[in-house]
Amino acid sequence: MGETTRRRFLRDAGLVGAATAGVMAMGPAPARAAGGKRVAVLGGGVAGLSAAHELADRGFQVDVYERTALGGKARSIFPPGTGTGGRLDLPGEHGFRFFPGFYFNLTDNMRRTPFPGNKNGCWDNLVRADAYMMARQGRPDLTIPFPFPLPPNSSIYDKASFLATIQSGLQTVAKLSLTEAAFAAQKLLVYVTSCDARKLGQWENITWSDYIRADRFSDEYNKFIADGTIRNLAATKSKDASTHSIAKVGEATVWSILDLGNEPGGTVDRVLDGSTSEMWLDPWIAHLKSLGVTFHVGYNVDSLQISGGAITGAGVTANGSSSTVTADYYIVSMPCERAVNLLSTDILKADPSLAGIKGLRTDWMTGLQFFLKKKLPLAPGHVNYGDSAWAVTSISQEQFWKRDFSTYGDGTVQDCLSSIISDWFTPGTFNKKKASECTPAEIAAETWAEIKAHLNDTGTVLTDDMLHSWFLDPAIVRSGSGVTNDTPLFIQQPGSWKLRPDAKTKIPNLFLAGDWVKTPINVTTMEGANQGGRQAVNALLDAAGSTASRCSVHQLYESPLWTLFKANDKARYALGLPHEFDILDPRWP
Repeated sequence: MGETTRRRFLRDAGLVGAATAGVMAMGPAPARAAGGKRVAVLGGGVAGLSAAHELADRGFQVDVYERTALGGKARSIFPPGTGTGGRLDLPGEHGFRFFPGFYFNLTDNMRRTPFPGNKNGCWDNLVRADAYMMARQGRPDLTIPFPFPLPPNSSIYDKASFLATIQSGLQTVAKLSLTEAAFAAQKLLVYVTSCDARKLGQWENITWSDYIRADRFSDEYNKFIADGTIRNLAATKSKDASTHSIAKVGEATVWSILDLGNEPGGTVDRVLDGSTSEMWLDPWIAHLKSLGVTFHVGYNVDSLQISGGAITGAGVTANGSSSTVTADYYIVSMPCERAVNLLSTDILKADPSLAGIKGLRTDWMTGLQFFLKKKLPLAPGHVNYGDSAWAVTSISQEQFWKRDFSTYGDGTVQDCLSSIISDWFTPGTFNKKKASECTPAEIAAETWAEIKAHLNDTGTVLTDDMLHSWFLDPAIVRSGSGVTNDTPLFIQQPGSWKLRPDAKTKIPNLFLAGDWVKTPINVTTMEGANQGGRQAVNALLDAAGSTASRCSVHQLYESPLWTLFKANDKARYALGLPHEFDILDPRWP
């Protein structure tokens, strides 16, 4: 009933068929492309959809093959049967989506995706988040506003949150020693004034934890400088993350907060004004169908066939039956842990550099939604539960959404506290078990308890009677006494840059797309996936001898303040000298 109602909503909005991949196209399909322009896109996540969009706009015939569901980890997941009385099924998801202001490429595709009533397509469905809250257990919570540009009639603070922020800020200052503060400032300065060669040759090869010397300083230092903030920037922990990856996106975030390096109309933290599929992915898929893209869902890509130095087909399995997909060009836009299964001896013989993909690592970062019977706008933005053992973050979604939550489920749901668990391998605060060793019910109970412990320490905010139900990403599957994760995320471990492939391979009709190829933004993001797709298309256009325009691939903002310092450091690095400001940490190299 709920899913039928959702399809009726899509039909009434002019998005017929978007939710049912490969069944219908919106409007008449254009004539098929001439020979030599057939492209098989192997993977229908953000990278694959991005590549399909750019190719279809340039007259190519595109077929997308996807194992599970279009949109991949970005999609909304509607638990069937949760909608009653003609309402929509509840809006679950792999994890909440957010769109930093320094996204340029993904948001360009959003502008080019029509949405009923919107001048700028799906881009107009982005709304600003005004603040970030660091919730601490046993102390007041810190709310940090995003003042540039200051939104009119801002409701960032009420009396209680303002007083809590002042108290928390003073406590933090008091607990951080001058030595810790000076060391952190010095290390941040060293990175932003480092030349590109040092960033890739030195800082890429050590962990953020080691760079910032997390082992040397206090718990407070670690909460704010080492682990406490980076889990909002990447699906990793400081002891696993490359310094270059973390510091690069961290620097971009700081400039974005100051309204530098943002796309026109962008602000540091934006979210959609409804579920991801309804406000973006369904319209995008419908638009691609109108351009002639054909989707094949339920197809697992098993192999690549090569002969004469070129790919001659892709082996796929659907409904237990195997077949071969043929095209002129192939774009592998699958996650890295699945793409690695395509690296046969013959493929690696044709391009030995692809062996580096085998060394890439993944980690877990997975969503859990708590549907509430009461509105709970904790902060006008994301919340980081700084002392949670499982590294939990969340956002209260109702305050941003156009659709009334009572139109979902059974009519009693008023809000969704959409949370993400970033650490699945540390014992929980209360049950003392790793999330990976728990049942789904135990995962929900521990996460709920960790959130309550942060919110109720200075007054009751969240109570058990507010909980309607919860929904865990179905990629988390029962295995023995615990769970496994069917969709982990690529992480940028030290030295991973040299292992990551380019979008262009040595096989003339094979290209790679995803956030795990080398991209300007570097880290695991939807923007990185989109950039990977664009780079694959550009390489394909070159191979095809196409005169079509190339896709833009945005470079992150770099402040002119550091230009002379970087030039000086380039000379020092070439001479084997440490950075001139790295005076408090004598280790070299």
